[in-house]
Amino acid sequence: MLNQEIPSKPHHTEISFYQSGGRPTARYVSGSTVYEESLENGRWVDLYWSAGGQVQRENLTAKLPGLNPSRYPLEGFQLEMDGQLLHNRWEHVGSSRRPGLRAGTEEAVVELRHTVRPVNLKIVTRVDGSPVLVRYLEITNTGIAPAALSRVASWSGRLWSNADRPIDSQKMSINPSFPKGKPQFRVGFLAGDRWGEEGDFTWHDIIDDAFSLRRFATGRAFGSPYAVVENLVTGQRFFLALAWSGNYGIDFDVCDGKHLYASLSPMAPAPLRVLAPGEMVTSPEVHIAPTHGSLDAAVALWHRHVRTSVLPTRPAGKEMYTIAGRVVEEPGEWILKEVDIAAEMGAEAFMVDAAWYGAAFDHWGEQRGDWTEGSWLPGGLKGIRDHCKKHGLLFGLWHEAEAIGRKSRLKADHPDWVLNTDGGQQCAETLDLANPEVSRFVEDTVLRLVKEHQLDFYKLDFNTNVQKGGQTLRDGFLESEFWRHHEVIHRTYDRVRREFPDVCLENCASGGARNDLGMLSRFHYTCESDWSMHPIAIRAINALSLFIPPEALCYYHNHLNFTMDKQAHFTADMDTHLRVTLFAVPVFVGFGAQDADRSTEFFQKTKRYLQLHKGFCRPVIAGHPVVYHHTPDIGVLRPADWCVLEYAAPDRSRGYAGVFRLGVGAGEYRLRLRGVDLGSDYQVTLDNRAQTFTMSGRDLALSGLPIALDSAMTSELVMYEKGAVAPA
Repeated sequence: MLNQEIPSKPHHTEISFYQSGGRPTARYVSGSTVYEESLENGRWVDLYWSAGGQVQRENLTAKLPGLNPSRYPLEGFQLEMDGQLLHNRWEHVGSSRRPGLRAGTEEAVVELRHTVRPVNLKIVTRVDGSPVLVRYLEITNTGIAPAALSRVASWSGRLWSNADRPIDSQKMSINPSFPKGKPQFRVGFLAGDRWGEEGDFTWHDIIDDAFSLRRFATGRAFGSPYAVVENLVTGQRFFLALAWSGNYGIDFDVCDGKHLYASLSPMAPAPLRVLAPGEMVTSPEVHIAPTHGSLDAAVALWHRHVRTSVLPTRPAGKEMYTIAGRVVEEPGEWILKEVDIAAEMGAEAFMVDAAWYGAAFDHWGEQRGDWTEGSWLPGGLKGIRDHCKKHGLLFGLWHEAEAIGRKSRLKADHPDWVLNTDGGQQCAETLDLANPEVSRFVEDTVLRLVKEHQLDFYKLDFNTNVQKGGQTLRDGFLESEFWRHHEVIHRTYDRVRREFPDVCLENCASGGARNDLGMLSRFHYTCESDWSMHPIAIRAINALSLFIPPEALCYYHNHLNFTMDKQAHFTADMDTHLRVTLFAVPVFVGFGAQDADRSTEFFQKTKRYLQLHKGFCRPVIAGHPVVYHHTPDIGVLRPADWCVLEYAAPDRSRGYAGVFRLGVGAGEYRLRLRGVDLGSDYQVTLDNRAQTFTMSGRDLALSGLPIALDSAMTSELVMYEKGAVAPA
């Protein structure tokens, strides 16, 4: 797919309210997406989607959806309260527009009132000029008694109808070339849901009447809530995402073999939330986009939305930086020597990772919650910060805000603050944020650490499995803690960004267990995975960058060096091991022994890749690159011969590609670069050969480059730039 397929500028937006066939109707237009919904016989139903920007004629819209809502699941949301599914019996109160919280966005608000239950509902749809619509609900209990919200899907409804079309009394197939009896739909999703399996992207044919993707084992999803749904008959795709950090479900239903419906919802033992009389809650957002064309083009449009409407803007001067970070493995001056080495190697920031806190030097997990600096730090955190500043390094700190360690003073003083279930059984070493006193402690602690230690950047971690979550007795109901927990986390880090706008925020949860759009909207970048072994790391980045722009992914290089069988550099040659750092925000977890000779090839080559990232790659990756997935379907756990990933500047001025050989034996890969201009010439560098030559964009894209790699776990780096010599 060539770059010309990707629009370079956002399109317009439009929100309209009108009567269609006597029904209150809403139309949302954003970029190439058109979506219309209407209130029909007390049900809020979808009328149609368009991925081409064409608005249906009025006389056609009046007859849509053309399916019986009593038979087909056409409702545009799902809501269950006090044991009753509120799928019908709604009446229209009014419709309006309002500015979105992010500049350049607008929201449509359709207000409904239920005629049986005391519930008021605002259906909010946000547009930003990309093809992605964002949907959430504002749910208000208008009664005089508490109400239990047991299920909510902010958006649900029909994606496609592949029904045969009647022409001259005959049934004509929508695509006569499509084989009869084959599945018409498939869904791509992040299948791995255990530690280290982030990025295990896979496809599943939707063969039967239904397919449900369930994540309920850990209370946090290593397979984050994203999906790509393909209509194999028409070639159209939908991108779907749920902004929710806990257990979740994505459900697909096929009716009559040709109509596909979907819903995305948080999962927890009901009720999800108990609403006091007069209380309003906001449901988790659903992001949804229909697209035509190539996967590369769809990813580029999705990335535009994430950059425009989800990710916070990086503080000036901190648009991107290379990081070195270390757990405090030993007391004393050891950590200062790590700062010295990081500066010498060319890092721009240093993070004090776990084990900096507590009453005594201990395993880093045991005293979480006691967030006062340990006496074993040389000069305290201030001493380390001053040492960083002497070298011109940014200073950052690790924190697991929600944790309460089993040996902590916090747990001894407040045993009732631990999240629990089943009548008092401890759920995990996690704080119960549904308790207002606990939520204040967490928020105050985060703000104190950022201010007291004058942080340039801050890392949030989350390392506990809460399974189906804790419960709180509230108004006669056992309410799940998930919803209130996430509200506290979101509110806390929203406040951090308001009060400390110059501080960068990193999101981590045992690696990438909370990489949903809800967390991404509060943090500047997020962890790809803890399992940063080759080739798992590059395969995970390859898959996660389908949904998350690469400048918002960080990769921990040299991680997991705690046993001989987990030495990351044992699994690939040095260049291949280091090349992974070029495809994300690199975090170097040390550089080896402190007394090692730093004139050796290892240190010199590591320095070179640090400079290469800052010099050639950073203008690309920090400049909102177009990402080309040459091997999008390999996941992380299935056999594959190649992983090939390309990042290109939007103006096609420069780019680079990594060709990673995974399979055993000799082989050649024909790399056809996609981020080039067919009418321009490029200086191309093959890094293995350290040779640069001139080649036309036409030949690079159409004929390609033969990349020969004769053994597994090797790689080639290809850099290209218009009118200049790429670095050797």
